Amino acid sequence: MGNETQIWNKILTTVLKMPGVKVDRISFLRKALQPYCNQARLQMLGGVRPYSIVSDGVIDRVARACINKHTALATAGSTVAGLPGGLAMAATLPGDLTQYYYHVFVLSQKLAYLYGFPDFCDEEGELSDEASDLLTIFMGSMMGVKVADQGISEIAKGVAQAAVGRLPRVIISELAIVPIAKQIARMVGAKLSKDSVAKGVGKFVPVAGGIFSGTLTFFTFRPGAVRLQKRLKAQRQNFNDGDLDALEFANIRSSFVKAEQSQNHPEDKQRVVVETLINMGNINGEPTQEQYALLEEQVARLDIDEEAKVAMLELIGTDHDFDIDYDLLACDPDYSEKALRGMIAVMKAGGKETNAERMYLTMAAKAMGVSKDTLDDWLAETAEL
Repeated sequence: MGNETQIWNKILTTVLKMPGVKVDRISFLRKALQPYCNQARLQMLGGVRPYSIVSDGVIDRVARACINKHTALATAGSTVAGLPGGLAMAATLPGDLTQYYYHVFVLSQKLAYLYGFPDFCDEEGELSDEASDLLTIFMGSMMGVKVADQGISEIAKGVAQAAVGRLPRVIISELAIVPIAKQIARMVGAKLSKDSVAKGVGKFVPVAGGIFSGTLTFFTFRPGAVRLQKRLKAQRQNFNDGDLDALEFANIRSSFVKAEQSQNHPEDKQRVVVETLINMGNINGEPTQEQYALLEEQVARLDIDEEAKVAMLELIGTDHDFDIDYDLLACDPDYSEKALRGMIAVMKAGGKETNAERMYLTMAAKAMGVSKDTLDDWLAETAEL
């Protein structure tokens, strides 16, 4: 039995040393949820869980996208050569085993963060021993091990008592997860033992000659990932709505800060307006001459030094995308209207309107608190000119 545990620990240790296997909670969530909420709400993720800033439906949608992505990568990647670190990181293990569990661990962290769990990485960005045990338990849940599901429920109850942030070591250490992790480690090790490999019939991970079959990988990875998603989603009941208090306070505080900045620094609003116009001009690639002339005129009017103006002009026609502070414009209806009317003008100057332009315009209007009816009126006014 000890040898079987060593087999799993060897895989666990090797994979956790690979670059990219550690997922930073805040960075991942901000990138994944960016299409669904504004920057002010994304900034709150350091202190609240995702369901406090987006709907449960959005979380499920992002989770499914993550599952689809990593299923495809695990299925296609029968070699670890394409992963960060290359073959050198897995010299002592078959590359297919390493890449498979690489995606298991990365996806497990992403799903956990989406459904309310704190960051598995410590202040130094390293995965703790507690995090390793949790990942082993998540692996067991993917395999359909009942004791793993029980372990996840206990973990959720424990971390729900703590604030969002780093994995609370004290609380985790008080939970009986180590025996569960060891039990799962023995089970996985048994399935990956030499006898199982020789027969090529692991119950969960089919192995044939040390190489995963892409088809078999697909039919094990995806169902397991969906099973883990459902188990993590079921823990929603363990997390109370304490985040909402922090969210309400953050909204109030953010509103006052933005309003003061908007009132005292009009040059900031002017700059943000021009940034939205440049984003619109860049959305289809190379802007037309009419679009460039319009953008050049707007940049020239900015109250910034000439060097800064040149730097902005150089970004026109590139793949650069400004991170727009829509909340700053939302505090001033005149500037939000100026920005949206300017975006409409840039869109019209491009000739044929594209879906990407209309989607960006609609998203920006929503982020600035402008209704669809008002936006439609402005579009109609432009069309009549």
